[in-house]
This record gives sequence, structure tokens and C-alpha cells, in this order.
Amino acid sequence: MDKENQEENVILFKQPERTGWKDFILNLIFSLIMIASIYVFLIADILRPENISDWLIRSFVTVLPLLIFGNRTIKEIFYTKDFIKIVNTEIQYRSTPFVMTGFRVKKGSIPIKEIRKYGLSKVPRKLSLDFWRQKTKAMLIVQLRDGKEYFIGEFFTNQDLAEVCLNIRIIYPKAKFTTNVPDEFPELQKKEKELSKSKKIQKITDTDDEPEGVGVRKR
Repeated sequence: MDKENQEENVILFKQPERTGWKDFILNLIFSLIMIASIYVFLIADILRPENISDWLIRSFVTVLPLLIFGNRTIKEIFYTKDFIKIVNTEIQYRSTPFVMTGFRVKKGSIPIKEIRKYGLSKVPRKLSLDFWRQKTKAMLIVQLRDGKEYFIGEFFTNQDLAEVCLNIRIIYPKAKFTTNVPDEFPELQKKEKELSKSKKIQKITDTDDEPEGVGVRKR
């Protein structure tokens, strides 16, 4: 019985799907080039008497790029494990960023009642070949009342992120929603009407009456 109730508390669950292999192949190729460079410039010449500064430079130009491209390769293998889930009045997430928006996989939870402003924003596409032609590719930006900001969902479709925003707006209408869903996602208008009538969604009515900025001043 408890398991059934727990499942009912999951209001929304979204996961990204791999849309291409271009970024993965590119980073894998660069990783292999760096591995070959390490052998050519370091291991093959390790017995030669050289200036220590020359050896350090070679290490820097081979090992550092390998760490960067190897890190991106691994993340792009596993990014389909990302998710955005709304449980009761909390957003739980695991989000793999693009190269332009960060290097660390983001995981955590966001209390919806602490949200001050949220919406969709375009992400840089210059270093993502998979999304090069998707001009409206977006990520979800959430700003809390204490001043913290979260940038998540780079690999999610705009449609899924817009649906996440709709659920947030129904749960907590006091938060400012900066995206015009009727204009940008007209097909979701019907979905919004269904959500507003859903008995599964717990709307937040009791909120803190402190004025905006109090949380920032208290820190």
C-alpha cells in the first residue's frame, strides 16, 4: 500500500533521449588523439635527457585535453540517465551539462515553494554538433528566493521542459513564470487545463510572507 502511495506522489517524470552521436564521436576522437600524443611526446621520449620545463609543457598540452575530452565522452555515454521528476512539491533532478554550460553533472532537489522565478532560456550551441540545427534548444533556469540559481535540463527537449514549467505553475502560481507557453508551445494549452483539474497535484497555499530578498540578507 505504501509503495502505491509513493508512486502516486510522482507527479511528473521526464528523461532525455539520445538524439545523435556527433558530440560523442568527436570527443572520443580527440581523446584517442590525446592518448596517442601522450605516448609520442612523453612515454616514447621519457629516457631522453630534456629540460624539465619542456617536459611539463608536454604534459600540460596532452594530459589536460585528455581529461577534458575523456570527461565529456564518459558523460555523453551516460546522459540518458538524466531525469527531472516532480514528487509532491519538490523537483528532483540529474542533469548533464553541455560543454558551454558546465563540466560537472548536477544532481539534487529544489523545493518548489522556494522558487521566485523560473523559465526556459536558450543554451549555447557552438560546441554541440548534435543540437547545431535546433535553434530553440533550451534549458530550465530556476531562481530561488535566497538568490540561488539552477541551470538544468540541457539535453531535454523544449517540450518536456515546458511541461515541467506548467506543473510548477499549477503547484505554485506565486512564482514568476518568464516563458510565454501559449505563444511558444500552443500544443500544451490543453495540457495545462488538464493539470489544473488534476487531483494528483498538491497546490501550495501556505507560503512565507517575508518580502523578497530577506533570504539573501540573512546569509
